[in-house]
This record gives sequence, C-alpha cells and structure tokens, in this order.
Amino acid sequence: MRLRVGVIGLGRCWRRYRPLLAQLREHIEVRAVCDQVLRRAEMEAQQFECAAAGGPAELLERPDVEAVLLLDTQWYGLWPLEHACRTNKPVLCTASPASDAAHADALREQIQASGLPVLMALPPLLAPATRQLRELLTHRLGQARLVRADWSAAPARSSRDLLDHAAVLPLLAACAWLLEDVPRSVWTLDGESAAFVTLMLRFGCDRLAQVNLWTAAQGRTPPRFEVVADAGTAAAELPRQLRWRDADGQHAQRLPPRSAEQSSLERFLLSLRAGQPLQPSFEEVYQALIWLRAALRSRSEGKCISLR
Repeated sequence: MRLRVGVIGLGRCWRRYRPLLAQLREHIEVRAVCDQVLRRAEMEAQQFECAAAGGPAELLERPDVEAVLLLDTQWYGLWPLEHACRTNKPVLCTASPASDAAHADALREQIQASGLPVLMALPPLLAPATRQLRELLTHRLGQARLVRADWSAAPARSSRDLLDHAAVLPLLAACAWLLEDVPRSVWTLDGESAAFVTLMLRFGCDRLAQVNLWTAAQGRTPPRFEVVADAGTAAAELPRQLRWRDADGQHAQRLPPRSAEQSSLERFLLSLRAGQPLQPSFEEVYQALIWLRAALRSRSEGKCISLR
C-alpha cells in the first residue's frame, strides 16, 4: 500500500522534494497539493495527476490524504500543524518553530495534547554524516564530551542578526542529540563586530557544546561538527564526509550520495509503516528554540543563562 500524502507549499523546498516523490512513487502517492499561488498548485497537480486544494484546511480535510508534507510555511506559518492536530494526520515539516516563534508555544501545547506525530525535517539533523557520526559515537568512540559546530553565512546586504538564521536552531538541536543530553546553561559571546557569534552550552558531567557562527566573504558553507569523545575524536563535514581517530588509528569515510530530503522522506515513510515515533520530533526541536531564546537573552544581559 502506498502512503497517500498531501503537499502544502510549493516553493523552494518543493523543488528539492519534487524529484524524490517521483522516484518514490511506488511507495508514496501525492493525492493533493496546495500553494498560496493557486495557479502554481494547479500546474503541479496536473503533473502529479492529483487534486489542487484551495488551501491547507481543505487539503487536510480530504479523506484520501493520510499524511502531510508541510514544505513551505508561506503566509500561514505553522498554522497547518494546528489544523493537523484536529485531523490527526502525521506531518513531515521542513520549517523550524523559530520561523513562527510567536505561535510556537501554543502550537507545542496543542501537539502535546493531541499526540500529533510530526517529523521535523531539518537538514543538519538528518544529513547522512550527522546520523553516521551518532552511530560512530554509539559503537566505537563512546560518549561525546565536547561538540563543536561551525557554520558560516554569506554577508547580508542588511545587518541581519546571525542568530536569526534558520540554520542556528537545528545546529543547537544536533549538538544536544550528539551529546544525548539537554543543556543546563547557555552563554553567548559576540565578536568585536556582528560578524561573529559563539554560543557555549554546558551539559551535565562537565560536557560542552560550542556553536560558532560567522559571516564569510566566500559565502555560506555547510555545517561542520567536531567531537571529542571518551575513546577518540571525529569530524563530520555535511552532508557526507566523516573522519575519526581512535585506538586503531585514523579513518575516513565518504558516504554514498543521499540528501537530507531523501533521508527525511524515507524515515517518515518507514516510521509510519512500522508504527514508530517520528524523530526528530517537534518537541525535540522546540526545546532548541528555548535554548535559542536563552542565548538571545544571554547576549542582551551579558551573562550566562541557566536553563534549569
């Protein structure tokens, strides 16, 4: 049986998911699409031989839609998740809670109350190198003691705050996931200009995560993680390069080509078929929003902020 899905938002993310859905048509059937531009939805509906819904509510109410891909928030933000709580249809969501921060707290309460399954398809969390790094820690290197995440953005025409970038929240969530813990405190350190920011997150048992953000003239670069663990060290350059050192020496692995989008679709499909929880969940990523808010407060007040 194919999983019958509806797609909300046909913008930038859709262009990456569209060919994957075509490749997985034996397992996933697109039954309806919707977009803030109705003509765009109608054109895509013709290509997939499916319905063009008039809006998110209409799509979510369709009896032939079993699950939903929320690929672009557009004017409605994360509101479709609120409606999905009432229809109880699982959602794959590519947008961070930070993208609709004003409603994130209330939405979290609704998702918790309804038990709605939501998979947060944020690239740093689902990139092949990140997943393999976690496996490496579990089976060879032992518990992580220090995680460092580096990410650079292209210089913006406006003075955009580095902490406002969509990449920051999933980086925080990924650090906690690699350390298998939640932070106790956060401290934000600014450089002499707004072009560099460091977040220090302290975990239990004297373990740390350091997230470095900066603007670079050469433009945006993929995230990179470095880990110091009980039995060695490792570095992951997203999306698929991994290097590590342990008692047996130095090692390197280049993972097969596989995008975070492909990983998220496959995880969504397999988890629903097996009746397993969808992970990373909305709750896991929402916790990172709390840490990000504390980081903003730390910078404003110039002190370490407790998260306990």
